[in-house]
Amino acid sequence: MTRLLAFLLAATLAWLPGSLAWAAGPQPGPLPPSSAQTQTDATEAPETPESPGTLDAPALVDAVAAPSYNLVNVGEATTSKTQSPWGSCWAFAVCGALESSILKAQAVMAGQQQSPLPADSPAFAAPDLSLLKSEPDLSERAIAWFAHEVQTEASAGAQAGEGFFLMEDDPEEQLSSGNASVAAAALISRQTLLSEEAAPYQYNGYEPGASVPWYDPDRASVRWEDWSLPEELRTAEDVGWRVTEVLRLRSPGSTTNEDGAVSYGGYDAEATTAIKQALVQTSGVAVALEMDQDLPQDVLRGDFADASPSADFTYATWSQYSADEEPAPNHAAVILGWDDAYPAANFAGTESGQPPADGAWLCKNSWGSDGLFAELGDADVSPHWGIPDASGQASGFFWLSYYDHSISDPEAFAVTPADQTAGTIYQHDYLSAAEFVEPMSYYGEVRTANVFTATEPQLIRSVGAWTFDPDTSFSATVSVVPAGFSSQNAPETSAYANEMMDAAIPAATAFGAFPTAGYHTAELDSPVLVARGQSFVVTLTIEAAGEPTDISTYLGLELAFSGAPPEGVATEARVVANPGETFVSTNGQTWQSLEEHNALITSVGEQGESPVGFTFGNALVKAFGDATSMADPSHIYETVPLEAAPVS
Repeated sequence: MTRLLAFLLAATLAWLPGSLAWAAGPQPGPLPPSSAQTQTDATEAPETPESPGTLDAPALVDAVAAPSYNLVNVGEATTSKTQSPWGSCWAFAVCGALESSILKAQAVMAGQQQSPLPADSPAFAAPDLSLLKSEPDLSERAIAWFAHEVQTEASAGAQAGEGFFLMEDDPEEQLSSGNASVAAAALISRQTLLSEEAAPYQYNGYEPGASVPWYDPDRASVRWEDWSLPEELRTAEDVGWRVTEVLRLRSPGSTTNEDGAVSYGGYDAEATTAIKQALVQTSGVAVALEMDQDLPQDVLRGDFADASPSADFTYATWSQYSADEEPAPNHAAVILGWDDAYPAANFAGTESGQPPADGAWLCKNSWGSDGLFAELGDADVSPHWGIPDASGQASGFFWLSYYDHSISDPEAFAVTPADQTAGTIYQHDYLSAAEFVEPMSYYGEVRTANVFTATEPQLIRSVGAWTFDPDTSFSATVSVVPAGFSSQNAPETSAYANEMMDAAIPAATAFGAFPTAGYHTAELDSPVLVARGQSFVVTLTIEAAGEPTDISTYLGLELAFSGAPPEGVATEARVVANPGETFVSTNGQTWQSLEEHNALITSVGEQGESPVGFTFGNALVKAFGDATSMADPSHIYETVPLEAAPVS
């Protein structure tokens, strides 16, 4: 296999190493609960398929030409929090990016971003870290806890039991295992997006002044407290926003992987530009990286003014540059700005030495700030870590060289107000892992299809799907299954699949072309009316750029190891795919049931004396609909005869 599994299905204490996850190709997130079977969700089609966007935000900044830009000075960045006592940096990076996205979207809605910024805009000045916002404040605990809790019937209906779970019931791992890919899968499924008030980052029963503060990294007992959350919070919503697009950006620090050995492959300037564009148009960007410390309890404390540089970090300037030729990301942060002129000389005294040129990202860490610990009434516990703000207080921010070898897995999120999105989401996929491996690459037209059943009379308006390569397009067709459809064949057979697909009547199509890999939605060319209990099919065709005879493509299917996961992996994944939910076509003409497709792949592997160690789940295809007035029994429809036009 020259291409690794797109996702290793688990994480270490911090962030899953990018070289083992996305480097081979990106892969596939008062409290009213959502409905049980089809969790209400909403997504808007991307503002254009050519660029990342939020609420049709205009291009206010030329990301290529601007020498610097930061979200802090324009009020689109939040304060640093502390992940202590858990290895949940990935959840904090995701929330930092989401909070930034919400702030940017709010500015657009308020009409504050209508024209290009002038040259003297604060956005281009040195970051003023006293301008950081305290709101919105999203719950990292909700994202981290549910990352390893399998779906229930209340949250996923027939897919109950699907998801990730800890290999061992270890209370010291309660919020540790997960990564941004898991978070994204939950967020686009309308799960785990909660306010800090709804699910505060503290153990159950905690009271201010307790002898064991929830944030104390030196007290191991705090990790034995109960950090669990009630299941009903998984699908609750109180933020008023929904994630409608996920951007999987290329990594500036490209890597190669030969037989499991990861090595640095060089600097990708275009990837740096893409991150800048996401900062301008969408939000802060969560990234993985390798740091000298990755857990709060390992962080040095005290006065850093005279601290000696470490292997990669210069404390005098709060700057990191790693020249590791075999990078192993162990941490996560969120990028919130850039400065092309940030001096390479500021990365001084480390074992890695200076980067090859100027330029750095402004990043927010998750080890807290002096201001945070002062608010907690425990200023002495602060690690005093990060760039000093205007009053000399440690901010929790740092500079990261463009050329750091370990930067990987950049991810940004676009959000839309909940009341501007569709009412219902139809989905069978809750895993972030996808089929994206070789030799399972296909040429020509390959298709997947998900079959859904309408919960009420609705208009299906849009579809959502993942793309895993840049410059990829997808087309989708929504077809309705006649009410009288029946078959003598079992749903897990190809005969049934072909019979249903032949019976389904195409009703609308959607198309999207995307330069960036990730999760996208596309509007149908016309809404499709479905009745309560009626089945409808969403068929997806993914097309990579180039000639079909030269470019391989893939099936967007969930993926889980069928046996034990690789050594060192903390979590296991389980797919739940029921007969008749997903069909597959590898020749563009005839269909297989998912069960028969799995059996075929297993058989091919056994014949080639290369057993397949994974199993496929449902297609990564969602549909979105709204209730129609036809659902109201009291509504009376009358035919009104039209008067004949007068004859001239």
